[in-house]
Amino acid sequence: MEVVTKKSHDKKDFFFRVIGFWNPAEKCYHWYITNLKAEAFLIYPLYRLRWQIELIFKACKSSLNANQIPSENTNIIESLLLASIAAHLSSHTLLNMGIEQLNEEEQLAISFQRVAKISAFIAKDFSAFLLDSSQDNLNNLIKKIEVFIRELFDPNYRKRETSLMRVYRLLLSPS
Repeated sequence: MEVVTKKSHDKKDFFFRVIGFWNPAEKCYHWYITNLKAEAFLIYPLYRLRWQIELIFKACKSSLNANQIPSENTNIIESLLLASIAAHLSSHTLLNMGIEQLNEEEQLAISFQRVAKISAFIAKDFSAFLLDSSQDNLNNLIKKIEVFIRELFDPNYRKRETSLMRVYRLLLSPS
């Protein structure tokens, strides 16, 4: 269900789309107010993916204890933020090292939160490899990635379509 609505404030008109999706399990509609231009059927999975991105930023914030940064120096704060972002980007490098071992369904069921947790488990080996790219350090890193690779994806992906699976299916299915 989709409706375009107008809200006036201070003599200005604002237009919004209100989109409802029936949830058969809960027997009720889930409503979204959006200004996204995407087709209505993509709104729900896109918002689920957007929420995962919000959780990534929340993880960056909590790993930095941003509310407890003891400095008002913008250079220090910026450096800490960049370090946190770099840590999360490096976790995706680790992900790419092991993703080829997963089938397509498992790849589409990968969770950003799971990647972050697994990255924390292998951070020491990853750092050792970055500081000394010897064959031993590479082998240790690969061994650890192989241990955790089966934990990257949501184990319930066969029971419930993941956000990424849904977007992939909707974009590739003929209209």
